[in-house]
Amino acid sequence: MILFFFPAFLGYMLQQIYGIVDSVILGKVVGKAALASVGGSATAIINIILNLVSGITAAITVKVAQNYGRADMEKVQNSVKNGFFISVILGGIVSIIMILLSPSLLELMNEPSDTIKNSLIYLRIYFISLVPYFIYQTGVSIIRASGDSKRPVYFILLTAVVKIVFDILLAGVFKLGVLGTSLATLLAHLVCAIVVLIIFNYTSDVYHFSLKKFGYDLEILRDILYIGIPFSIQSMLFAIPNTFIQQKINSFGTDAVAAYSAYSTIDGMFWCYANALGTAALTIAGQNYGHGNIKRVKNTAYVTVCLFIIGSIFYGLIFYNFGSTLASFFLTDLNTIDIAYRMIKVIACSYIIYGIVESVSAICKAIGNAKAILIIALITICFVRIIYILFVPQITPVYPIFAYPLSWIFASLVSAIYFFNIKKLKQ
Repeated sequence: MILFFFPAFLGYMLQQIYGIVDSVILGKVVGKAALASVGGSATAIINIILNLVSGITAAITVKVAQNYGRADMEKVQNSVKNGFFISVILGGIVSIIMILLSPSLLELMNEPSDTIKNSLIYLRIYFISLVPYFIYQTGVSIIRASGDSKRPVYFILLTAVVKIVFDILLAGVFKLGVLGTSLATLLAHLVCAIVVLIIFNYTSDVYHFSLKKFGYDLEILRDILYIGIPFSIQSMLFAIPNTFIQQKINSFGTDAVAAYSAYSTIDGMFWCYANALGTAALTIAGQNYGHGNIKRVKNTAYVTVCLFIIGSIFYGLIFYNFGSTLASFFLTDLNTIDIAYRMIKVIACSYIIYGIVESVSAICKAIGNAKAILIIALITICFVRIIYILFVPQITPVYPIFAYPLSWIFASLVSAIYFFNIKKLKQ
C-alpha cells in the first residue's frame, strides 16, 4: 500500500504544484482580482466537470484492475480501447456544452463584476482542453490499474513542467495574466495527451492501444458506464454543493473570493495525500477482488483509514500553525490573508473526520458497489452542505467553510455502518 501510495502522491503533488504556480503568479504579479477570477467560481465549475472525468476514469481503473487480477488480458485490452473511446466522445460533448453554458453559470453564481470577464476566459479555454485532459487521465488510470505506479508520475511531471514554463512565460514575462495561465493549461494538457497516445501505441505491454483500434465494444462500454456514471454523479455531488458555498463567499466581495482561492490552493495539498491513498486503495482492492481475495480487500480498507489519520494529523498541525505564512505566498493584502487563515484553521482541525469516507469509497468503487456510495454522498454530503448554506446564517466569509466538516461527520457515520454490512465482503 505504501509503495504504491508514494508514486501516486508525487503525481498529485506535481499537479498541485502547477496550481500553486498559477496562484502565486496571479496573486502576486497580476493582483488579487486575477486570483479571484481563476480560483473562485471558475474553479468551482471546473471541479464539477473534473469530478465527472474522475468518476469515469475510476470506472476504467476498476475494469482494468479487476480483469488484470483475473489474468483476462483480452478484456484488459477491450477495457483500454473503450476507455479511450469514452474519453474522446464524452469529453468532446461535455466540452461543447460547458463552453456554451459558462456565461450563464458565472451569472448564476453571482461572480463579482470585476472578475467575471477573466473568469469566462479561463473557463472557455479550460474546457477547450477537456478532451486532451480526459485522454491523459485515462492513460494514467490504465497504467496504474495494471500495477505500474511509477510511469504515471513521468506523465504528470511532463504536464507540470510544460504548465509551469508556459505560466511563467505567458502570464509572467508577456503579462497576459489570466489568458496566459489559461493557454498554459491548454498546452500542458495537449502535450501530455499526445505523449500518452504515442507511448500506448508503441508499448508491448498488455495495455497497448493504437488509434487504428479506436472504437468500442458495447458490452465493455456498458460495464464501464454502469460503474462510471454513479461514480461521476457521486463525485459531482461533492462538487455541486461546493458551488453553493462559493456563491455564498462571492457575496462577501473580491477579498473573500481571493482569500478562498488561496485557502483552496493550500487545502489542495492535503487532498493530494488523500487522493493518493484513495488511488492506491482502489487499485489494490480492485486487483484483489478480481483475484477473489476478500480478506486483503478488507485489510486495504483498514490500512487506508490508519494512513489517512496519520496524514490528517501531520497536515492539520502544519496548516493550523503556519496557515497565515502559507496564505502570504499568494496574497499581499493583510485583511485577505487573515480571512484565508481563519478558513484554513477551520479545515485543519477537521481532516481526520474524513478518513472512513475515503476508505469506504475506494473499496466500494473497487468491488463495483457504485450505487451505494452514490446514495451515501447524496444524503450526507450534498443535502447537508446545501441545507447548512441555505438555512444557517452566514455572518462572515469563514462560516461557509463549516459545511465541509459538518457533512463529513454524517458521511463517516453512514459509511462505517454500510461497510460492515457489504454482502460482497461477507467472507
